[in-house]
Amino acid sequence: MKKKILTSAILLGLLIGETSCFTPVCFAKISLFSRREKKEAYYFDVATSSFDMKQYELAIEYYTKVIALNSQNSEAYTKRGNAKYMLGQYKDAVKDYTKALEIDPNRENIYYNRGIAKSNLKAYDEVIDDYTKELEVNPKNINAYLNRGTTKVLLGQYDSAIEDFSKVLELDNKNETAYYNRGIAKRNKKDYKGAIEDYSKVIEIDKDNVDAYNNRGVAKYYLNDYSGAISDYSKVIELNKNFKKAYYNRGLAKLGLKKYEDAILDFTKEIEVNPHNDLAYYDRGIAESNLDHYVSAIDDFTKAIEINPKNPDYYAERGALISKTDGDLKKAEQDLTKAIELDPNDAEKYLTRAVIFCKLKLYLVAIDDLNIVIKMDPKNTQAYDLRSFAINTLNSSAKK
Repeated sequence: MKKKILTSAILLGLLIGETSCFTPVCFAKISLFSRREKKEAYYFDVATSSFDMKQYELAIEYYTKVIALNSQNSEAYTKRGNAKYMLGQYKDAVKDYTKALEIDPNRENIYYNRGIAKSNLKAYDEVIDDYTKELEVNPKNINAYLNRGTTKVLLGQYDSAIEDFSKVLELDNKNETAYYNRGIAKRNKKDYKGAIEDYSKVIEIDKDNVDAYNNRGVAKYYLNDYSGAISDYSKVIELNKNFKKAYYNRGLAKLGLKKYEDAILDFTKEIEVNPHNDLAYYDRGIAESNLDHYVSAIDDFTKAIEINPKNPDYYAERGALISKTDGDLKKAEQDLTKAIELDPNDAEKYLTRAVIFCKLKLYLVAIDDLNIVIKMDPKNTQAYDLRSFAINTLNSSAKK
């Protein structure tokens, strides 16, 4: 069986542009107040002070009193929406921002705030519309470009996202978040060289940005620059030894260089930090297998299965290794059957099970599996050879 050594997922981060609500323009002061206006101003000041002190429920109470006195106060709706947003009341915040926009559709930052609230509701298409409208009102709103670009990344609109991040950099060529998020968009387009350039720019701006080192390491890994990836992952560990999956990522790169003993050390360290990382057990098993440490490898595949019983590759690797070491062939067959049940579209798994069936002298079912392999992969010469062997063996037995 062809070893699926390098297919494990690597951690990627995705920074969202600034998500705090913008502070709207200060409440207008007038020299002559009516009694109602004085009351409105007093309630507004109490509400604003409460918001500043993070007493959001009290702020909502007093902004509501302002609105009761003046239903056309768009700023009160906006700020009440901000308070509701801070309490996680995103639907209600959207309603307040919408009301503010009905009163004053050209006010800056309200579309932006509403877009942020909608993003928390995962209404991403509407989010993009709001950021676009915000940019019509305020074409230099860097955060609107950032967040619109980030939303497009979430929707898989990578080219358009890159345009937004590039626009941010036209306005602010030192914007770390724009370089970082653009790197993610490029990485998702498999433009790994472009991603490396952007992450390197982030590191120029902030030499201690652990996420940039990690993601640059990911991009280098996908370019098979395993040494470069190891260097970046080592920097991640230097900056934050508890960074999620740093040891695992570095172990993968060492696996790519066939430094199996070093890879085992990193996977072991990862397991110490995160004992529920099934991928670390699986890839340590791969490394152990390449060193002919078959018992340890089988133990690691078994542990991976215990943690995540729905990954077909774990069963396939364990079954193939049991077969290779002439272990319990029935157990090996059961593992491959389970792997095929979970992933019925992998020709390699049928081929491995056919080999096991041949070892068990179950040639008819082996031929059935090999027919499936050939249908899936007509150029698989190993399948043709093994099928010929199985047919010839059956014919020889019949003549006897």
